[in-house]
Order: sequence, then structure tokens, then C-alpha cells
Amino acid sequence: MSATNGFFTTPEADLFLDTAVPNTARIFNYLLGGTANFETDRQAADKLLQTIPSLQKWVRLRRAFIQEAAQTLHNQGFTQFLDLGAGIPTENHLHASIPTARIIYCDANPVAVSYGQSLFAEFINIDYIHGSVKQVEQILHAPAVRRLIALKEKVAIGLNALPLFLTEAQNHQLAAALFNWAPIASQIFVVFQTHAAPTATEQHQRLLEFSAAAGLPIQLYTLDQHVNMMAPWKVNHLHPLTRFLGLPDDFITDADRAGVGVEFYAAFLIKETA
Repeated sequence: MSATNGFFTTPEADLFLDTAVPNTARIFNYLLGGTANFETDRQAADKLLQTIPSLQKWVRLRRAFIQEAAQTLHNQGFTQFLDLGAGIPTENHLHASIPTARIIYCDANPVAVSYGQSLFAEFINIDYIHGSVKQVEQILHAPAVRRLIALKEKVAIGLNALPLFLTEAQNHQLAAALFNWAPIASQIFVVFQTHAAPTATEQHQRLLEFSAAAGLPIQLYTLDQHVNMMAPWKVNHLHPLTRFLGLPDDFITDADRAGVGVEFYAAFLIKETA
């Protein structure tokens, strides 16, 4: 295990209880209000918040979307969920919103997987597996997925923040692989984190540097790029995130956007035909 800048570790951390350096999964767990983190993770998160004070608001809005989207899809008859890039499952993740559903959590970070497998060891309807969406076929054919996901029924697929960490080509490949695997009427639910145009502000540059140092370099796309990358999935619903969550228009302030220039959209994409 190695730290790239003295503050972050890469996603290849072996054990959840290794506290020598921060881990991205535990950092985001802290930002979400979870307890599966250590002082070194909290210090790293606080340093991030010094650069981007609104980061915790955005992270928690994304988690609120997951809860609301899961409940919405469950009300539409979805009983099985594949949650990719799931991170450490805090108390307000999918299993809290839809406790009777069959859920596969998956992440490439062994720290998140170790914690998730321990948490769900006694659950018959939930499993947590290790896998990278860059080799998504291995995930889709994993024994746990074959056990819990019935391909005669529609599947709800969560992508969390994954589009940020993939190139355009990788996003296209992921969308196509999921489309070929999923039954008709399946849906992807995801938050599109967008930018209107490339920016060169100090905050924006530091965000890119922090994410690269964490071993998870991000790429911001326009809304049109996000939609195009998800083809052949069709947009079913697409709304500003705050509107989808029923929050007032001024919940996200100009100060929240300052320097980084991002907007968040709640997206549901559907497989209409084979």
C-alpha cells in the first residue's frame, strides 16, 4: 500500500483496519456521516473541504438521490438491484430504503468490500462483491450475481459516481455491456455531475489534483456528453437533482458552485428494446 501525496492512498488498500494512511472509501464514508472511518480519514476529508467547502453537500445530495431513486424504482416493481461503485454502505444506503429487495453491492476498493462483506455476512438477500467496471463482464457473471439477480426480471442498476472516473470510451463500453446483459425494462439510475465548459479556476484544478492523488482521477463532462455516453440506454427521466429531491431552487447557492462550476442531474435511463 502506498500514499501518493502523503494524504491519500490508492484504491488497492488491502484491509479496512489499516489506518496508516487515509482511504478514499473511508473518506467518503465520513463525508456521508458514517462511522466506518478513522482520524486519518477525517483529516483528509477536512483538507478536501478546505478547498471545496460544498463537497459534503454534494456528496450527501448524491446519497439522498440513491435513497429516493431506489424507493421510486421499488414502487415501480423493481425487486433486484445491482449497485456498482457502491463504496462503504452507510446506514442510509439501498438496503435501508428497500430492505426486502435483492441487492448486489460492488466496488473495486477492497476496503469498501471488506466492510460490506462483514456487514452483510448474515443476509440472504444482499451480497457485496469485489470488481472493477472496467472488467464489468466479470461482475455480471460472478456467482453472487447469478444467485441473486434473475434475468427474467427487470433490474435496477446504480452507477453512483462512476461516470466521473471513466473515459468517454469506457463509459460507452460500460453502458453497452450493461445493456446487452440487462432484461428489457431495466433501468439505470445515476447522478450526472456536469460542467458547462472546461474551467481553469484554482478550485477546479485543485479538485482534479486531489482526485488524481487519491488514485481516482475524475473527468467532468457536459450533460449532452453524459447522455450520449449512456447509449443505447434511453433517457426516461432527467431532472436537476434538487428538483428531483423536492428541494428549493436556492438550496444550491452561487457559493456552492463557485470555482468548480458543476451542476447535478438525477437521471433514469431505460432499456426499451433488446
